[in-house]
Amino acid sequence: MDSNEQIFGHWETPPATWQSYNQMTLDATHLSTHWRRCSLTSDFWAHYIALSIPPDVPSGFLRREDMTGMLSYLLNELFENTAKFSGGPITTITYQAWLLRERIIFQIRNHIEPAAHPPFVRIIQEILEGDPDELYFQKLEANAEMDEDGSGLGYLTLIKDYGVRFGFRFCPVQTESIAVDVQAHLSIKEERL
Repeated sequence: MDSNEQIFGHWETPPATWQSYNQMTLDATHLSTHWRRCSLTSDFWAHYIALSIPPDVPSGFLRREDMTGMLSYLLNELFENTAKFSGGPITTITYQAWLLRERIIFQIRNHIEPAAHPPFVRIIQEILEGDPDELYFQKLEANAEMDEDGSGLGYLTLIKDYGVRFGFRFCPVQTESIAVDVQAHLSIKEERL
């Protein structure tokens, strides 16, 4: 780990033996200017990945048709957040996924301005350390009352409803930019739901 990196939550550095299942590079400006691209990208990768799930899965595993909607929702949340919260001189977004026997790992990277770092860390610490059910309803009420943006409600929904485990890594890349990597770990076994 780089001495300037900060890691929160469930973070795994994929070993060299894991081959990235799919990956792509996007521009945050394009996603935020043409918002529909977030859902199009999410739907594409959700269907692409779901087709890799065998039609006859062993007992206890999620079926292909159950995975598509879940994956689309998860990926849409990740792509929308990178589009919404990217800032500074670097607008590149990178996406990768690893399909393992019992889980899928998604990792998405964008860049933020240094001023956005402390508030983001506060939100993710609250999400990772708090009770997801209680926080979800608190955030829902706060959003309704104050029309908050960046509350973490999407992450909480994914944790609460789909058992997603998140990891976050922050790494300064230059004085005006911090790289933010978000990992989402999704079990493809039924008991996680």
